[in-house]
Formats: sequence, structure tokens, C-alpha cells
Amino acid sequence: MALINLNLINNTTTTINSSNFHTGDTVALGLVSSATLIVDGVNADVTSFAGVSGLSNTTFNVINGATLTVEAQLAAVGAGSTFHYIIGAGSTLNLNSALIGIDVLQTTTVDFAGSTGSGHFVYTPPGIGLSLLSPTPTIINASAGDRVTVNGATSVSQSGNIVTFHGGLLGLGTLATYVIPAGATYTFNNTDDTLTFITPCFVRGTMIATPEGEVPVEKLKVGDLVISLVKEVAEITWVGKRTIDPKTLDKPRNDLPIRFCAGAISENVPHRDLLVSPDHCIFIGGVLIPAKLLINDTTVTQKFSQAPIDYFHIELEKHDVLWAEGAMAESYLDLGNKNAFLEPGVLQFVSPRIREAKACYPIAYVGPAVDKARDMIAERERAIGDKTAEAIAS
Repeated sequence: MALINLNLINNTTTTINSSNFHTGDTVALGLVSSATLIVDGVNADVTSFAGVSGLSNTTFNVINGATLTVEAQLAAVGAGSTFHYIIGAGSTLNLNSALIGIDVLQTTTVDFAGSTGSGHFVYTPPGIGLSLLSPTPTIINASAGDRVTVNGATSVSQSGNIVTFHGGLLGLGTLATYVIPAGATYTFNNTDDTLTFITPCFVRGTMIATPEGEVPVEKLKVGDLVISLVKEVAEITWVGKRTIDPKTLDKPRNDLPIRFCAGAISENVPHRDLLVSPDHCIFIGGVLIPAKLLINDTTVTQKFSQAPIDYFHIELEKHDVLWAEGAMAESYLDLGNKNAFLEPGVLQFVSPRIREAKACYPIAYVGPAVDKARDMIAERERAIGDKTAEAIAS
């Protein structure tokens, strides 16, 4: 382990990676009025700041599975300074607010724009009494799969699009309050204090397996039976619908459907093209994997269209896996926000009732399970290409 003295240069970008940084090293960071630090694929711990007593506008870009931990005293940095943390795919940002000045927290932004739904923000709040007085960083661009952990939290509550993490004595203290992206849905796990953004749904016309054969998702109703993995046959307890108009979306990639062409996952799976929302999990190799993490731009694609899209949510007695176009995909996971689906085209938070929701199988965003699924799809991509070539030749 070594202490690395890293002095940023004004209006430039500095990168630390495996070529100049080793696991266990810590950083004493010299700030300037404006600079960018990229943490690329390494675990870096910033333990002190120096160099600026006035304004500092600093951007931290955490990418390629890196972890950045900031536990340095920032009280000396001038009021009005801004800190912009951008979390990349599979990367983690840890902020210890007990050591960060209130003025700086007020102008700190945590940005999930580059995370592709696999970013993680871990926040350590000050003591319960101080939490009520201390601002929390602003969270922007979160999408399904991104996670926010508030250490010590035991529950969350919601009002509008403001989510409050509670903890402390009897779980009644306020640890952190965040404005989350409009339209986001999520689960909260009080075992690891983590909120995870999700939005799973099927596109109109998707054929769902039932004991009586396949039925279009929009034709299913409460009380109908479907074939499921956990229960074998499960009853539908709720059906939700929302309509997306791509022309009104600021970030279409977060909402437009992912298309799995026939045979993209395995032989005849799906048996015809399957369209699901980007965050809808597909069951492959014993885990649930968000569809958007499997895009290869050939057999698994996301195409931009201006036509409205009808999404349908099917909830069973418990979270389960069902068959959609012959592929295994998750059912809806109840997060206490069903009122958001009362009017087509409107997705908003209208109820503070949030409950812990448990997935029926592990959800994977990075790691060997995702790599294996991508390899499987790549193998099928080659097989489909070979068959196409043979058909053209004959």
C-alpha cells in the first residue's frame, strides 16, 4: 500500500488505472478550480484533499468496474464548489458524508448516465440528529438495475418522487432524502440497505404460455392461470398497462423495447421475436438478467421508433418466471406503486406505501452469470448467421 499524492491540473483530465495505481493505494488529491479525474478499473480511496480554499468544480468519472471511495475532509473547500460523480457500468461510488462539509454536499451530483443499469452509489450518512440538517447529493439519470445504498437504513418511504431512507432508533430517524427520476420504480432490501431501480413489462402482442395454450398478454385478466417456473401453474392477481410515447421521452433508450429475435437465446427460444422493456429480466442459467444487458445489435436489439408502445405488467401470487414467446421471463414484482398504472400514458408516484419486494431468483447485473449469458447469445448469433448463409446459398 502506498499514499499517492495526485495533483490535478486545471482544465485537464487525469486518469488512474492499473498502470499507475494498485489495490490498497490511497490518494491525497490536490484540487484546482476545474478538472476531471477518471478512475478506470481500480479501487481508489481518496483520504484527503488539498490545494483549493476557494471554488472548485471537479468531475469524477468512475468506469470499467472501478470503485471510488471518498472519505476525505472537504470542509475547507469553498462554499459553492461543485462535485460531479459519474458512475459507469459495473462501478461503485462510496461517499462518507460524516467527513464532507454541508456546503459541498448541497452541490454534489451523483450521475448514473454511463452505468447502463449496473451502477452502485453507497452513502454513509452522519448521525441521526445531523441527518435532518445535512443535505444529500442529488441523484440523476438512474435507470433500472442501478442501486442506491444508504448504510444503516431499515426502510424507505415515498412522497411524489421523493424517497426517504429511515433508520436509527425504532427505524424512525431520517438518514437521507433523494429526488429520484420521474417514472422510476424500485425495490428496497433492508438486509443490505439497498434500493434498486426496476421496470419490467411485456409489449402488446407478446404470447404468454397458459394451461390452455398461448394467449396474447393484453387478453389476460385477473384470475387467469399461466404456466410458471416456481409454482408450475400460477394465478394472475393483477394486470397493469402503461403507454409510452417515444416522442415525449428525454431518454428513449431507458424505455424503448428490447427485441430478442427468434432463436436468439437457444434453439427455438424464443420461438418468435420477443419484445420486452429494457429492464425486464430474462431467466438464463439460474439467474434473472435485465434484457438491456444482453443487447448485441444483431439478434438482440433496441430500435428507435416514434410509434406509441403499450406495455403490460402481469403479477402472479408471488414473483415468478413465466414463458413469453417460449422464453423464460420474470413476472411483475409488486413495489406498492400500482396506482401509477391507472391512466394509460401516466407513470407517476402517487402512494407512499412501499414494501420490501423479493425476487424469486438472484438478479445479476455484472459478473460470470451475465458473461455466460452473453456468450450463449453470441453462440446463437453465429448459428443463426450460418443458417442464413446456407439458405441464401441454396
